[in-house]
Amino acid sequence: MELPPPVQALVDAISALPGVAGCFCSPKPLAGIDVSDLSLPGEFGDLPQVAIMRTEGGRENEVMIQTEVIFDRSAEAWLSIEFLAWWVRDWARSGREIQMRPMALPPKAYDIQLGRTLKFFIEYFLIEDGEAYEDTLEAAGEMAESIASCYELYQDCFANPAEFTGDVESI
Repeated sequence: MELPPPVQALVDAISALPGVAGCFCSPKPLAGIDVSDLSLPGEFGDLPQVAIMRTEGGRENEVMIQTEVIFDRSAEAWLSIEFLAWWVRDWARSGREIQMRPMALPPKAYDIQLGRTLKFFIEYFLIEDGEAYEDTLEAAGEMAESIASCYELYQDCFANPAEFTGDVESI
């Protein structure tokens, strides 16, 4: 499926980070999502439960840009997780409704799943003014541009990361 250029740019910007094994992005209309829907199976399990509970359901004309990021198990992936966590925090502090959260399946279903289902969602919430998702596409493009430029700006940090010293008090 071909993605709109701003969404593809967002996927490409995140996929360019070291250790990213997969990246998927889609807008999800949240209007009409009720708190009771969160207990339903399938895609409802991937929704941001706390955010939807806090607003007592999806808000009118609310759209969420949900970007799913799967990392390999390398040291480089750990750096990219930390980088994206910082980036999301920085965007949220500037007043944008964005969050990053982990998601995983139960440790065991028919087989052991623990160790292979961890992924992260970056979720950007906005109220869409139009029916053609213009605001959503603009936001996806801004996210893509920001991630790509920040990654370029901090290339030296990826090349020479700080060592973890075990001093958790200073983090």
